[in-house]
Amino acid sequence: MPLYSDVVTAAAVGATAGTFDAVGSITLRADAKTLYGFWVDAVLATSTAAEAGSGVVKISSSDLGIGDQTFSCPPYCGGAPSTNIDFRGSEAEFIPMFMECKGKSKIDVLFSTNLPDGTGACSVVVGAVYEAGPGTIPADVRAKWPEMSPVGRGAVTQSLAVATAVGPTTIGDVNIPGWATEIVGIKQFMVPDLMTAGEEINGYVEYSSTIPDFTPQRWPLGFGLSAPLGTPVGKGANMQKCPAMACYFPKAAQNETITAKIALVVAITTGNPAISTIYFR
Repeated sequence: MPLYSDVVTAAAVGATAGTFDAVGSITLRADAKTLYGFWVDAVLATSTAAEAGSGVVKISSSDLGIGDQTFSCPPYCGGAPSTNIDFRGSEAEFIPMFMECKGKSKIDVLFSTNLPDGTGACSVVVGAVYEAGPGTIPADVRAKWPEMSPVGRGAVTQSLAVATAVGPTTIGDVNIPGWATEIVGIKQFMVPDLMTAGEEINGYVEYSSTIPDFTPQRWPLGFGLSAPLGTPVGKGANMQKCPAMACYFPKAAQNETITAKIALVVAITTGNPAISTIYFR
């Protein structure tokens, strides 16, 4: 049974405490069986001097009997005592919500600031991860979730030198060797060569494949960067890690291709490199 991910995004939401703005709705595939939870990342679209930033995401679904569950989530940004705030990173966080589900269920996602006096809106990406289709997820995948299950055999990485657009931009194609029978993890991120005042970095990567029934797969970037206030100064962006997200998709013992395309929540002025890694065994 494969795992799927689909995302919703919003460019500037959640600026008012106590008011939840819609990020969007995700409709599960017709053959959905089990919901695992949500990858969430949010970055400040508007930075304000001496003001921290934090988020809260609300998940609800009348189809699944989920009523307005609220979870603290990124960003986790401290305030800055300057009109020139440097790079502030935000790692994607997995919010578990393991439950049986049914096909074509609609899940509503909303977002607000988690601070009583916050004023900064956020760019938000939320991905729902769920099982669908026939078969069984291997025990070691479930046991390690949401970390990647043991790789065992290998991985392949590709990169794109410049990405700026909201619309999907092709990173490239990778070939999965015929001896590999399972896709077990993915990693996708963008690193800034240069940031521009007022421009945040957040988004997702869309994967398609020659593997039957693989599409759609849309997974959030492993981290984003909040919009600088003024011309960025100080240290550059330096994320400590980027999560390899556990996924699962079986394949036949034959060569296959996976294509990665990056999509940003908002366009950026200076193009930055985008990287994608596929893990298999």
